Parts: sequence; structure tokens; C-alpha cells
Amino acid sequence: MRLVLTKHLKDGDIIAQDIISSEGGVLLRHDTRFKEVFKSKLIERHILEVYVDDEISKGIEPTKILDTTSKNIIKNDIKSEFDKLKDNLELDVQVLNRITHFLIEQLGNKELIIELEDLKTNDYYTYEHCIAVAILTEVVCNKMQIGLEKKVSIVMGALIHDIGKMILPKDILNKPSRLNEEEYNLIKTHPEVGYMMIKENRELNVITKLIVLCHHEREDQSGYPFGKGKELHIGAKIVAACDLYHALISDRCYRKGLPISEAIAIAQREPINPGIRKVIESCFAYYPVGGMVYLNDGNIAIVERNFSADIKRPLVRVVIKEGRNVKQTYKINLQEEDKYYITGRYEGEL
Repeated sequence: MRLVLTKHLKDGDIIAQDIISSEGGVLLRHDTRFKEVFKSKLIERHILEVYVDDEISKGIEPTKILDTTSKNIIKNDIKSEFDKLKDNLELDVQVLNRITHFLIEQLGNKELIIELEDLKTNDYYTYEHCIAVAILTEVVCNKMQIGLEKKVSIVMGALIHDIGKMILPKDILNKPSRLNEEEYNLIKTHPEVGYMMIKENRELNVITKLIVLCHHEREDQSGYPFGKGKELHIGAKIVAACDLYHALISDRCYRKGLPISEAIAIAQREPINPGIRKVIESCFAYYPVGGMVYLNDGNIAIVERNFSADIKRPLVRVVIKEGRNVKQTYKINLQEEDKYYITGRYEGEL
């Protein structure tokens, strides 16, 4: 399969993966033949890239971190818990525990390279953001070889790190323009608000509570609410970094999510722990499997497989065109062929 910009989809293109709305509903099922009338509806919903099946990309299969069914179950469970917490300050820790252990079991023994689409969400939904941060947190904890007991507390903290936002005004959270000073100061209260919502819950570990309170602290003491520095717990440092990276790649009400290369460039200017930063950046694929890229020799290629040894040098399938037709394809493993490298993403039509 191949990743195509929605604006370049053509009548008859075969949809390769279910297209899911931000609410979790299926907009188009895989194997559906695309019709031009669908295009504007997808773009209105900010679905700007779609996987299609065709002959030149046959056999290319992106690997999902979690299957769609599991993701939807987790999403529904977390949404339910956030709603209960917002309405009456109740929280079923057993549900959080089940989800946390499920993520650890599913992700803990894999050599994972995260595709941007695995984590990209519409940030209007706080619970979706928390799930994505928890997934990234588990991958990072695993790479850092953090012990199981501590990892459970950290991943659970990631799952609920933004609960304080649930009782803040939605018109401020989703404001499509820059916040004024008063609005920004209100948003900055969400770590303390979240902590107050859970601090008396004896079923939650102290590390989990600390993460809710301190996930916006920074190592140079520029964060909030306390301006703490390097003495922060490792769990708070990990979730703070994962929260930052996910915020950068996600669609916000005032901007589109950034490509991973831009997100990394911006995050490198933030005072987060350099060791954790390095681990996170080793997790992300610069170029998604199925995505199209330019090579330095001017050819266009499809990314076939990424490698954790060097995420910027995947296995690619070069596409040679003659006029409007594809003449041939062949593979180059950029791990082995030093004279070739990727110069950028190709976003044109084939």
C-alpha cells in the first residue's frame, strides 16, 4: 500500500485501510473504490493522507502499534473514566490498571518504530491525547529498561496526566487563536487541578499522582507549577517529554500537526532531559512506510521498511516512470548503499 495526499486521490483508487473519523466512526472501509465526491468531505475532516492499494506498492504493509479494535476499546474506556471524573470525581483505578497492563503486554516486547499516524490525534479530545502519550511513554520506558513496577506507575500517570483539563472551559481549550495572558494562566492551572482531583485516591501510586502534577516542569526550572528542575522524578521527566512531542505532531485548533522532522527541531530547543529526548527521537520513523520520498539522484521511491539502527535510512522501492506510466521498480536498502539518501518527502501525483 501507498500513502497518498487526499487531494491527489482519483476515482477508482482502492482504499487500503479503514478511514476513521476523530469520533471513532468508519468513514470509508478498506477495499472501497474511491469516488471524487468523497474528497471534500475527507478534507473538511482534516484527513489529508490516505493509504491506497496499487500494483507499484504491492506487498508494502505499515505495521500498526495497536489494532483498531483495541484502540477503540481503550478510547471508550478512558473517555468513560474522564467523564466520571469530571462529573463526580470518581475514577475506577482497576480500569486504568487493566489498560496500563494491556499496553505494557502489547508493546513491551517489541522493537518498535513509531509511525506518525500511530499517535497523531485531533487535540480537541484530551483523552485521545492521553492515550497517545501513554503509548509513547511505554515505548520509551521499555527502551530505557525501566522495571515493571515503576513502569506501571509511569504509564498510568501518562494515561491521566491531563485530567485537569476536563473541568476547564472548552472555549479556552479549543480557542483557534492565541490565548491572552489570563486564559494562558488558567490553562497553566490544569496540573494542580488534576492533582487535586486525585490526591485523596489511595489506589493511585504516588508516582502516578506526581506525574499529573509535574508533567509541565522543565529541567531548567522554567516549567510550571513549581519551577522544579533536575530533581524531578524520572517518570515526570519522561511524560513531560512525551507530552511535548505528541503535542507538536498533533492537530490543534490553531494549527496542523507538524512533520516529525519539524517537531524534533522544535523540541530540541526545549529544556527536557537530553537522554530521554534521544530515546524518543530514536523511536519515530522520519518517513512512514508506504510514504513517498525523493532520493538524492532525483528518483522517487516508496518507503518499504524502516530500521531502528538508523531511522533516516529505510529500505525503499524506487519508481521509474516513462511519461504517465510506471516503467519499472527496484529496491535500494539505504542502510547498505551509502551513496543514496533521502532528500525529502514527495507529495506530488504518480
